[in-house]
This record gives sequence, structure tokens and C-alpha cells, in this order.
Amino acid sequence: MTGLSVQILIPVIASLGAALVASIASYVAGRGMRSHEWKLGLVRERLLERQRLYAKFIAEADRNVLLIAGVGTKSIDNVMPLLALYAEISLLSTDAVQQRAKRVCDLAISANGVESSEQDGDHFAAKSAFVDSARSELKAIEAGARSAAP
Repeated sequence: MTGLSVQILIPVIASLGAALVASIASYVAGRGMRSHEWKLGLVRERLLERQRLYAKFIAEADRNVLLIAGVGTKSIDNVMPLLALYAEISLLSTDAVQQRAKRVCDLAISANGVESSEQDGDHFAAKSAFVDSARSELKAIEAGARSAAP
């Protein structure tokens, strides 16, 4: 090799090597960022799913109470949509939320019973306890997502 070709070849090889190292570093950084964005997207979906589920559950519990208070129609069929939502809560939620939801369902079942009395329980207190535990769970999920941030 001549001196001129060596003078051209060394900078070209150095440039190609630097470009290769930079592209590998960019790939690794981009991959890590996409992975983090994907995880945050999953957490966001979990939060939205639970928020919708809890809102439906509360609305159905209130509808059941108003149905009994307004029309006075007592039937176990009134409770079936509430129990379907409770089944979903049982699959997704923490034990604390499940226990509070079960209490709301128990009150709805006893209110729709043939021999129910007004002393069976306080719907508002049970619903408030459910809301408090659901909010705590949602905050814990959000906090977990924040702590996992890079």
C-alpha cells in the first residue's frame, strides 16, 4: 500500500467504525425507550379499564337501590348485572376492593330479598368504602408506574 492510500483508508475506517458504534448505541437507547413507552401504555390501559369497571359497578348499585326505592320491585334479577360486574372486579382487583364490592353486592341481594328490612345495612356507607378502596388501588397503580419511570 502506498502512503496516500493509507492516509485515505485510516480515516474512512475510523469514520465507519464511529458510525457503527453510534448506530448501535442509538438502537439500544431507542429500544429501551419503546419498551418503557409500551409498559406505560399497559398501565394506562389497566387504569382506564378499572376506572370504567368501577364506575359501572357504582352506577349499577345505585340503579338497584333506586329501583327498589322508587318502584318497590324486589327481584333477584335486579341484582344480576351487579353480580356480573362483581365477577369482573374479582378477576382484576385487589382483595380490599373485592371485599368492599362484595359488601355492596350483599346489601343489594338482601334488599331484593323477600323478607328484607330497612335495617339490613347502609348502602351509602358500603358504596363509600368501595370508592375509597378503589381510589387507593388506582393511586397505587399510578405510583407503581411513576416509580418504574427511567
